[in-house]
Amino acid sequence: MSPSRRAIPLVAALVVIACGDDSVSIVTATATATEGTSSGSTTRDPCISSGCDPTLTDTGYDSSYDSLDSNYDYDSNYDYDSYDSYDTIDPTTSTTSTTATTSTGTDTDPTTGTDTDTSTGTGTGTDTDTGTGTGTGTDTGTGTDTGTGTDTDTTTGGEEAFPPPGGFGDAEFGIQEIDLIGVWGLQWDTLNAPWSSELTIDDQGNFIWRETSNNCMTETFATGILWVEGPQIVMHVDTWERQLPFDTEPYVGETFEPPFRLRMGYTLLGTYLGLAATDRIVEAEPYAGRSYVRQSIDGAYLGGTWQGETELLAVPQGKQFAEVIVRDRFVAYLDPEQGIDPEGLGEVLHDEVFYMVDPPVPGPIIYEGGNWTCLDGCPQPAGATLINGGNLYAYGPYAGYTDLMSFATGRSFKRDITPSCP
Repeated sequence: MSPSRRAIPLVAALVVIACGDDSVSIVTATATATEGTSSGSTTRDPCISSGCDPTLTDTGYDSSYDSLDSNYDYDSNYDYDSYDSYDTIDPTTSTTSTTATTSTGTDTDPTTGTDTDTSTGTGTGTDTDTGTGTGTGTDTGTGTDTGTGTDTDTTTGGEEAFPPPGGFGDAEFGIQEIDLIGVWGLQWDTLNAPWSSELTIDDQGNFIWRETSNNCMTETFATGILWVEGPQIVMHVDTWERQLPFDTEPYVGETFEPPFRLRMGYTLLGTYLGLAATDRIVEAEPYAGRSYVRQSIDGAYLGGTWQGETELLAVPQGKQFAEVIVRDRFVAYLDPEQGIDPEGLGEVLHDEVFYMVDPPVPGPIIYEGGNWTCLDGCPQPAGATLINGGNLYAYGPYAGYTDLMSFATGRSFKRDITPSCP
């Protein structure tokens, strides 16, 4: 963060949660703190795709989110700036397979001739074998023909071009995956929502992501399978009927239709689901939701580094195997509290890197304010906070991590929302 700072008001609030319903009462007070302003690249050390330190995470589960609800307004004004360094990844290389095949059959040819045997391995290859059979009338015998050929697969874009999918409900992440089964609505008040986005996940990991217009006259679908890998959801997308999740053409000269994979950080707190997703993940308006996993602790409350990621894995033209095309990072650098009160300064950024080309091409970096103040004194292990003014967030433990997610209709999903359109 830049050393220059200016005084701004921070809002502290007390949330009174009514038992058995979703009502929220917010009492506000005003305090004074300072905000850092940003120019150019940040000097903080980013943590990119390195996982999280399990020693920093809370354990257990808090169900208080089930009765916490808000339609809190948020400020979506962003400042655009440049960024000067990104991580690199190892390029994915393609290979050609060579397969030896053996076939066994019954020879019923009464004359001497040439038999042609077609075998199928990985790809398609044709082997020509010569055998001799002698007999009068109908002679039935058993022989073995052995042929060796080289098969070359030049197809692109199928499921075989991607790493094997995860097993939904498996021993490693099965409980997390089962927790995702259900219908999730991005707009909590479907009667007054201008549009809707509904994600349905069944007990086999199949998903249907439906979006409808406010008059229910148009709808689009995305379908495929999903599974969990640590703090991330992986979606193997078979169909995607709306705008593509990433605008790749200006940066790499190519667009990517399904099949492709989306890997997104996620947070599951009670009956609420947050995604660390690119702003094009929904089409009606830019998606402004956030999901972070805590990676370091600074101070007694929420200070430290929080991060989420989303990336596109697809098959470039002329390639046989999928590669990481682009990755977005969402990083919240929250400074420790400056006094006894649970509030402090901070900075939030969203950056993007296109890895398909060499060297990787950076997209814009978006800076937001990161001043934070806890609601109700930062209770542990779970609670709520305001970040960057009026943006409401929830935090708490899940699956061995400490998560932080934006918490408002249109920014986070809620389970079992009645569909807005039949």
